[in-house]
Amino acid sequence: MAVSKSIKIGDSSKDREGRIRVRSEAASAIAASRSASEVTEVTVAKASFLMLREHKGSMRKLLTSYAAAASKAERLGHPVDMIITVKPKAEPAIVARAARGDALDQALAAGRARGTIRVADILKSSDMVTAREFATLIGASHETVNQKRKTGEVLALAGATRGLRYPKWQVTPDGRPLPGLADLFRALGGHPWTVYRFLLQRHAELGGGTALDALKRNRVEQALAAARNLSEGTFA
Repeated sequence: MAVSKSIKIGDSSKDREGRIRVRSEAASAIAASRSASEVTEVTVAKASFLMLREHKGSMRKLLTSYAAAASKAERLGHPVDMIITVKPKAEPAIVARAARGDALDQALAAGRARGTIRVADILKSSDMVTAREFATLIGASHETVNQKRKTGEVLALAGATRGLRYPKWQVTPDGRPLPGLADLFRALGGHPWTVYRFLLQRHAELGGGTALDALKRNRVEQALAAARNLSEGTFA
């Protein structure tokens, strides 16, 4: 589903409406004017039209991300969620969330629906340790671990009753925290459970491997690129 990079916005003859014209990327300006199949027009309220006219670049980004999401949802047969945050200058920040068909995403969503039961199961697994136990794994003090948690250098997950737990698998074979984790936090919006899910999911950009494996192999830039694709609304 191709969405044009050339977006034309023109006034409607109606006082209360405006027309947005989207031209196919594959068509030239001349061909587009001659072929109705290459042009789509959408009529919007005048107030919306006046705002959109000033932000054609943002609208292009939004339409392109929506088209990619719609295409992926159709291909997978599952809903794909898009979170759109509009900044004060009307620039949209688009975050693409995993399709509901993803097993890990389903587990976390089901956990929330059942009063965090699934989250509690994750936190009490053998992979999770307390801050003091984690400090021993990396040869640091409890205070150092707490500071690294605040800066995103280590991942800590919170539950309803068990307090913070630290996944043991985020420690490298030489006893250090995962490289690039703080940058990953920034790329994904800073939410620990989002980072947790991203680390354990498989990504096409990483050859079908997980981001956790990529970071352990010091493929930091590749993992960050996959995270940015997700946060910017680029669908694989």
